[in-house]
Order: sequence, then structure tokens, then C-alpha cells
Amino acid sequence: MSSQENISNQLESYSTPLKISSENPFEDFQVPKETLENRKIIGMGEATHSSKEFHRVRHRFFRFLVEELDYRIFAWEASFGETLEINNYVVNGEGTAEEALSSISSPIFRTEEILNLVGWVREYNKQVSDNEKVKFYGFDMQNDVASFKKLREKMQEVDSDFIEANDEALKFIEEGKMMFAEIDKEKEAELRDFITDLENQVKQKQDEYLETISEQEYGLLKQLVEILGQCRKYCLAMNENAEFDMDSWTFRDQCMAENISWMMDFEDEENAFVWAHNAHIKKGGKPENPESKALGYYLDQRYGEDYYSIGFDFGTGSFKYLNMEEPRTEWNGEKSFDKIHENTLAQELDHIEEPFFLDFTSIPNEGLKKWITQEHRLHTAGTYFHLETIEDHYDKLRLRENFDALIFIPEVSAINPV
Repeated sequence: MSSQENISNQLESYSTPLKISSENPFEDFQVPKETLENRKIIGMGEATHSSKEFHRVRHRFFRFLVEELDYRIFAWEASFGETLEINNYVVNGEGTAEEALSSISSPIFRTEEILNLVGWVREYNKQVSDNEKVKFYGFDMQNDVASFKKLREKMQEVDSDFIEANDEALKFIEEGKMMFAEIDKEKEAELRDFITDLENQVKQKQDEYLETISEQEYGLLKQLVEILGQCRKYCLAMNENAEFDMDSWTFRDQCMAENISWMMDFEDEENAFVWAHNAHIKKGGKPENPESKALGYYLDQRYGEDYYSIGFDFGTGSFKYLNMEEPRTEWNGEKSFDKIHENTLAQELDHIEEPFFLDFTSIPNEGLKKWITQEHRLHTAGTYFHLETIEDHYDKLRLRENFDALIFIPEVSAINPV
């Protein structure tokens, strides 16, 4: 028996078979339940942003966490401001699921699979009390125009004089022009001063604002200001000529971790389900840059064993892509990993025919323990794709250093856009 076949046999012995459909009952989740029930944050990754099986497993997994473990926060790698309309729909029922989802600018999230998830959350929330309702939040902050427009709306309500005095700066920001590459140092200094003034204004006039809005609305206003400040610094970090002590990728992930902690505090919830790409969920950083740190690193530093990270990989299959050379808001097309490449995790698991869940934290087998500490090449395809270098779309990672569990799906297919 080859070592590859031996690992496959061990995986079949110690892993949990996993059903894909979100409609299936939860019998196959009962083993993971014992591992998950005492965690505070479950991070679930994906090896591509646009393969439907990842979405379906996520939907089913989240249903399990809500119905069995009382999770009430769904946090995802989407812009904070854009997801406020979705949260308003699932909590208050205003509008339709389709209208709520249309608030998202990226095609990553405008899918039939996510529409089904949003619809399920709304139906669930209809049946429970207000303090049991599930909330939807995005934790990203990249040039989040929707947040900036919502910020103007909130400030107009409590401090119209400040809005009038700073209308030009707000319009510039709302038009998405804050990316550092598009502005000179003088404009950057102007924006920095404006945001500092805004932060001071909101802090100093708290009592006055609370005469008009509730404490919860004031808390949301402060977070919108925080998102604006994060975005300005992120844009600064993207400029390689600027003086900034952190690369943009690491700074973004640090901010996303802070935003997740904020939403848990804001909603007074002990638990959160976090969805992002493997590249963010993992506990390390970029393989080519040991100094970089992922979202999962910061969650692990803050929550320790209370953070549980689930990585994904697959054998073959398809996904949607955007061409990095021609950025747009609709998919360019579809791409496939139509064969198993050599020296990859997919090749090592080629003998396995059914999806599985493997918890790394409780493996008794020494051979399998050693296997998860070794480096493996996992698929990694984000929103943008280098069309002529599909073999390069892998990350070399030590599984146990980066994840607490692995979900493997032998074959995937592209999402259904809406």
C-alpha cells in the first residue's frame, strides 16, 4: 500500500462524511458539535470565492450553528456599509431579499446560493424574539462607499451644520476617490484632518447626538467613522512610497478582525460565524511574506482556542472569475481546475470520493498527526484570476499551523449569479 493510499484510509477512518445540500438534517454534524460547542468564533474559509458547493456547505453549517449552538451573528468578507441593507432585511423584513442583495457591489456575493441563505435567515427571524434574531454584518473596509454614504445620512440627522461645512470632503470620499494612488499628498493631508475633526466631533457631541438618536444608532455612527478611518489608512498603506508601518494586506486583515470584535460587542453576542477566503481565515500570513498576518492570526491572538478555523480544498471543478487586467462588477467568465495537478493536496486525496470534515484537534493517529503538520499545496483562487497561470493558484501551507479543521470536496462547480 502506498503512503498516499494509507493517508486516504486513515482519513476515511477519522474524518466525518459531509453532505452538501443545505436541506439535509444534521446527523453528520454531531461529531463536530462536541468540538465546536465551546468556541466563540467559527471561521469558515473557501478555496475559491465562486464555487457553489462552498456556499451550500456554509449555508448548512451556519444553520447548524444557529439551530444547535445558538449562534446569532453571520459575519462575512463584504463591505460593512453594503451589508447594512441585508441586515435590515433579515432583522426587520424591509424590502425583499433580492433588493437587499442588490446593495452588494461585488459579484462574489450576488449569487443564488447566498440569496437562499439570506431568505432562510429572514424566515428564521420571523419565528423568534428580537434578542434571538440572526444579524448579518460585513467586516471589510476597502473603499467602502456605502459606509461613507450611510455616515453622511447619520451625521445629517444629528449635526447638519458639520455636514454643510464639510460637504466637499464628504462628496470626494463618497465618489470612491480616496484611494491614495488617485490623490496627492496635499489632498491626503486634507482628508486626514477632516477625519480627525469628524472623530473629535462625534466623540465630543455624544450627549447632544443622543438627544436625537438612540444609543444603538450612536454606536453604529461611531463604527461608520471607524470604517472611514480604517479605509484612509488602508489607502495610505497601499502606496509603497508612503511611510506606513504595515503592508496593506496585513493592515486590512487587522482591521477586519477588529470589526468582528466590534460587532460581537455591539450585538452583545459571545459567538460569531465568520466567512472569508482561506487566505484570511488561516492563522498565518502570506507564504511569500512571513511578516504578513491574516485575519485568522489576529482572531487567534485575541481569542486563542476560542477561535476555530476551517480551511477548504477541492479536487477538480469550476469557478467564476474576474480578469485582473480589466476590473469590472460582473464576472468575465468561468475557469476550471479540470485536472489534478502534481504535488498538491488534491493529488494526495485523489482516492477519496465523498466530501469530508476532518477535525485536526482530536486526531489520535500518529501518522495522520504528522501529515497535518507537513506542507501541502492547496487551491487558492480569489476574485481576480491570472488567466494563463492556473498552476500558480496554490498556497503552500502547513495545515495544522493555519487551520483547526479541513473540509474537502472532490468536485465543485461555479456559482449561479443573480
